Amino acid sequence: MKQQKNANLNMLFVIDPLESLVPGHDTSLAVMEEADRRDHSVWWCTLHDLRLARKKPEATLRRIRYAKKKWEEVEKRDLPLEKMNIIFMRKDPPFNIDYVMATSILSYTNKKRTIILNDPDALRTFNEKLGIFEFTEYIPDTIVTKCKGTLASFLKKHKKIVLKPLELNSGHGIFVLEHGDKNRGSLLEMMTDGEQKYIMAQRYLPEIKHGDKRVIILDGEVIGAVNRIAPPHDHRSNLHTGATPRKIKLTADNMEMCQDIAKRLKTMGIYFAGLDLIGNYITEINVTSPTGIVEIEKLYGVQLQRNVVDFFEKISGSGAHRLARRA
Repeated sequence: MKQQKNANLNMLFVIDPLESLVPGHDTSLAVMEEADRRDHSVWWCTLHDLRLARKKPEATLRRIRYAKKKWEEVEKRDLPLEKMNIIFMRKDPPFNIDYVMATSILSYTNKKRTIILNDPDALRTFNEKLGIFEFTEYIPDTIVTKCKGTLASFLKKHKKIVLKPLELNSGHGIFVLEHGDKNRGSLLEMMTDGEQKYIMAQRYLPEIKHGDKRVIILDGEVIGAVNRIAPPHDHRSNLHTGATPRKIKLTADNMEMCQDIAKRLKTMGIYFAGLDLIGNYITEINVTSPTGIVEIEKLYGVQLQRNVVDFFEKISGSGAHRLARRA
């Protein structure tokens, strides 16, 4: 392991398998490359590598270096997680029991030695879909239920709604349903698994034709934003499903809302997140592995990964700079 001196830190990224991440798009890779450029030690592992022994979390870790536009493995070691200065939890959903157990393991890490972002307790309790209910003054009419009758009544009220599974990401499993659609019964039965599974329904926002804004927040502040325009053949505006990134200037109302949410999220232990805005409404808050940094760099020439690593360096200094959950 590299000798620790000055700002040289051990940074662990808990991610999906490295080879599955997409260069030129993935935020995790952008932050890892920036950390490596500054000569920090970059380590990675998957949830499969995490374990708990004698109340001490440890993992099989791989240290890598970025050379000739590719990652090369330097070493592979079994290490206690407290050997890391920073752990950046970036595992993509699904938000399932495996994910929950991983955050529980991370929670046992010695917080006097290691800083984890986002706070694993917050990740465990702040569902990316349900989290918007902490900010009801900013959200469209939204319900969470497994009852088909309740969903049918919600559809009758709004005429057009968006249905979302609670555990997925990147637009997977999202449907738009209109009043009078003969597929209604079958779709509601499928999505709720015969009323055994909770789903979310939101009022359809026609402002989506102008795009779905992803706003990146860090340490209680807005640091960047990108608009995402859905392709003509799809109602989803996720980059993973083919949406086109575009420049966007947030309105004063948008900025005020996002700044308020960012500061409140910080008190919950959520320091890095992606807010999704349609019109003047928040529709989702992405806290597990929000993307958008690379697209913002391509559009504006601003490298937000530098902000992230700057933040890591700041909070890894003296005890006074360490993060603490606010009461």
